[in-house]
Amino acid sequence: MNSLLSQSSFYLKSGRRLAFHEVGARDSPRVVLCLPGLLETSASFEPLLIATAHTPGLRVIALDHCGRGESDALPNDSGYSMSIYLSDTEEFIAHEIFQSNTSAPTLDVIGTSMGGILAMYLASNKNNHLNGIFLNDIGLSLTWMSIWGLYKSSKESEPALDPKAMALKLGVTEGAVRDVQSPHHFDLSHKKDWKGMDFSQTLKQFTGAVRLIYGSQSGVCLDDQVQQFSKKYQKSNVLEVTGASHPVAFSEDVCAFILRSLHLEPSNIENLQIASVPLPSQQIISQYPQEFKDIVTGVIQEPKLEVNTQSNDLPKKTIKNWLQKIVGWFAR
Repeated sequence: MNSLLSQSSFYLKSGRRLAFHEVGARDSPRVVLCLPGLLETSASFEPLLIATAHTPGLRVIALDHCGRGESDALPNDSGYSMSIYLSDTEEFIAHEIFQSNTSAPTLDVIGTSMGGILAMYLASNKNNHLNGIFLNDIGLSLTWMSIWGLYKSSKESEPALDPKAMALKLGVTEGAVRDVQSPHHFDLSHKKDWKGMDFSQTLKQFTGAVRLIYGSQSGVCLDDQVQQFSKKYQKSNVLEVTGASHPVAFSEDVCAFILRSLHLEPSNIENLQIASVPLPSQQIISQYPQEFKDIVTGVIQEPKLEVNTQSNDLPKKTIKNWLQKIVGWFAR
């Protein structure tokens, strides 16, 4: 991490340690909390933290989920799940962000991929006092086909390394790598059908701002997801990053969009050094195709896909053929 950034620790009631990097004063009136993707760490937000390092009145925090980065592993390095990340983050918000600040700060959350899904669930709980959220290359829904497409595009890539090597390379624990492959990892309530998973209900009562950042070459946030978002939220809340895939890196344009959305001016954006290397979640797909296949298979096996034969979206025969192709392909 850059020397501009401060590394800190927060201890949960259980005694487990969550690590985070931050810039800005603890008593800042504005706080931005950054949540990484599936097997990412707080390092993926380094460009954003650098860009905001000297922005007056702003504190930016990048959190490591348990088993990632410098945060403690769970007992026996097992049992990782979305509900644990959500519970940890809510405790972190209540104590580290609100109780440690003499005034009530305005809180926005930026979530990359899985972190964006967590941001939506955080927004659904009024006790978290969120002002707004940014979704980084994750829409209000996630289709089975988009996950399948990500794996399909990478199945010709280099052979997978063993989980230990994968964990070491990504800066996470072996248990975290293993458990994201479990069908029990995504244990938050959500709507699902033959198309995929729908999280839009989490924001039904949320009155804060919701913004979307997506890549034009994304295999996750597709045209349908962008249109679904645009129908519900203002066009000014959407940023398309030309040429970017999943997830979108925090380039100068992305950082500027975030700060403009918060009605702030970037103070250090001209010093950004954006490396032209894949983000950790891109490396997962390209370097560990078998593990990624296991993750996807686990996600799809758990829900019982109930085909709505009354749907007007596609003919019944087409739906059946699609499902047969997906199941058959994953069974290889």
